[in-house]
Amino acid sequence: MNQRWLAAFHAVARSGGFTAASKVLNIGQPTVSMHVSALEDQYGVELFHRRGRRVELTAIGRELLAITEGLFGREQEAIELLRAAQARETGALRIGAIRPLDAMEICARMLKEFPNLRLNVRLVSAADVLHGLLNFDFDAGIIGDPTDDPRFFSAFYKRYRINIIVQIDHPLAQRRNIRIKELEDHRVIQRTGGAFDRALKEAGVKIQPILETTSLEGVVAAVMQGIGVGAISDSGIAGMMAHQNLKVIPVSDLAMFTEAHVACLAERRTRPLIASFLHHANAEPRHLRKAKS
Repeated sequence: MNQRWLAAFHAVARSGGFTAASKVLNIGQPTVSMHVSALEDQYGVELFHRRGRRVELTAIGRELLAITEGLFGREQEAIELLRAAQARETGALRIGAIRPLDAMEICARMLKEFPNLRLNVRLVSAADVLHGLLNFDFDAGIIGDPTDDPRFFSAFYKRYRINIIVQIDHPLAQRRNIRIKELEDHRVIQRTGGAFDRALKEAGVKIQPILETTSLEGVVAAVMQGIGVGAISDSGIAGMMAHQNLKVIPVSDLAMFTEAHVACLAERRTRPLIASFLHHANAEPRHLRKAKS
């Protein structure tokens, strides 16, 4: 049996006529009539009583319609769902991020324009973001450093200055700023592989790492316990404002920064929701940003 015959029958039965069915199927009315006649001739049945331009289902036609409802009855519902997704009126986006501020900024912009989207944000390491993108656990991500892996598209989002944080009763807490070399005289909480660590090495500063951790939360908690001094970017300061026993101190002689980059699988970059995420991050490829600077 040709499925087009059944589709034509269903369209005629649901729309009430061959002309109306031709508009639904976007084919000529003679073609619709031909498909229905072919179905009737194939099985020697009459599916419609034809009364001029009006048609009525026969008994066998009504039974067949009950079956074709399961095949084609939800087609319009499916089309409406896809159209809504195209207009960003529905849909879900899973985001992996190394810190909440960047992710929530972009999510707020998306939801302002498309309030019915469902967004899911998970805070993980940069390595886990990339791994999640490869495994389709995440649709988009926010990482600290751009990736040169051709499997990914990454683009600059934001840059944050790095400051020093100390406990409120630490000797440095009374200072308005410090010089980077002064850190050599203090015990430092080191965040493994972070931008602060790289900046110290580039400046030739040899610190006394008393403790190493992989997260900003670990740095803040260690400083709160009086273990040593740590580093925090402007993006992390908002999250620690409730900690009254911490003091933020700028570095006067060295500009240290950490960056945020948005990322996705290169092959998925043009998918509507992912493209919208990149658009709301005002993201542009790394090579284009370099060309402008």
